[in-house]
Amino acid sequence: MKDMSTTENATRPDETTRSPLRTMQILYELTCDRSAISLADLSVRLSLPKTSLFRLMKTLESGAYVIAVAGGYKMGPAALKLGAAIIQSREFPNCAVPVMQHVSENCGETIILGTLADNRQEVVYAEVVDATNPLRFSSKAGSTNPLYGSASGQILLAYMPESELNSYLDSVKLVKHAPGTIETVEALVAKLAEIRATGVSSSLEGLVEGVFSIAAPVMDMNGKVVSGLSISAPSSRALRQKGKLTKLALLGGEEISRILGYTGTYPLTNNNPRTP
Repeated sequence: MKDMSTTENATRPDETTRSPLRTMQILYELTCDRSAISLADLSVRLSLPKTSLFRLMKTLESGAYVIAVAGGYKMGPAALKLGAAIIQSREFPNCAVPVMQHVSENCGETIILGTLADNRQEVVYAEVVDATNPLRFSSKAGSTNPLYGSASGQILLAYMPESELNSYLDSVKLVKHAPGTIETVEALVAKLAEIRATGVSSSLEGLVEGVFSIAAPVMDMNGKVVSGLSISAPSSRALRQKGKLTKLALLGGEEISRILGYTGTYPLTNNNPRTP
């Protein structure tokens, strides 16, 4: 005779593993319909036996994640609170930190999220994830630098509205900070054109001697560039892996953009313009 307890124990791990996924699938289906969804309908949508689904629904109902109403089930107050918490966690720039940490784990370098300062002349380092490499470039969240000097600042300039950019170019005073600092408006204009053509900005010793940075744009749900995500590292190491760092910057920039609700094309280039 087959040992029923052994058979039951063998199936439990898979059920336990799948239950959290099934729970999220149930909640997702309920969010997609304004009206109640019947148990039978959910069973078909999720390809799940009604008996198993019923047990899950009773568990969710006990925690107020779903409520039973005439005609089936609807989202409960606990699920609505969860949704509100998820939306709050997407607030910028906090929502970018997990992505920045992931990028840093893949390269070991300093990751900076640069946004436009209130004076519209500088880039603010809104978030910084420090490098894990002993020899590294370090910066602090909240610090500022001139837009023309940093990779993330140049991203903001490149996608700035034309009238605002022209005003900036008319008034900017270019100060030399390091060997690679851009020194003329003509050179800056050419640099911004290059960024629009490639979708990325690179800076070799633009602000700090011996430091290389590569940055990619971050867009909001309307397709507006709201920040630049940069990877900064000692140039002696970064230049040897420029291709890898460029790819990581673009991947990170796109992921944050998707979190913010951007659904258009990425990366941004002259041949691949932004679309909301």
